[in-house]
Amino acid sequence: MSEAPGVLLIDPDPVERDRLRRELEERGWRVCVAEDAAAAVRLCEERPAEFRAAVVDLQLPGLQGARVLAGLGAVAPALARVAMSAGLAPYSVAAFRRLTRTPLLAKPVHAADLDSVLGELVAATV
Repeated sequence: MSEAPGVLLIDPDPVERDRLRRELEERGWRVCVAEDAAAAVRLCEERPAEFRAAVVDLQLPGLQGARVLAGLGAVAPALARVAMSAGLAPYSVAAFRRLTRTPLLAKPVHAADLDSVLGELVAATV
């Protein structure tokens, strides 16, 4: 049996981060969490082979989540990436979708939806 794919989850909200971690683990993912951009990039640099995907909140303190997504892509080009956010203006959502092919999920994220998106992205990178 193969090992569960690793996911790096970056969310500044500890309650949401823990909920998503727990629910993704229940669905068979190995989840490593980071509360901010610096921790996420450091984890990806230190353990690049561990992660198949990253889930990033676009509203991170101190640094835009879109920049974190780009930075993670530079460190690990094969890393599948998913964005999530709450309260983005419709024009921001439209601009993000126009400028990137990264899936964007509205918070609160339903674990079943995230599981489905992650599964498709990881399968496409095999």
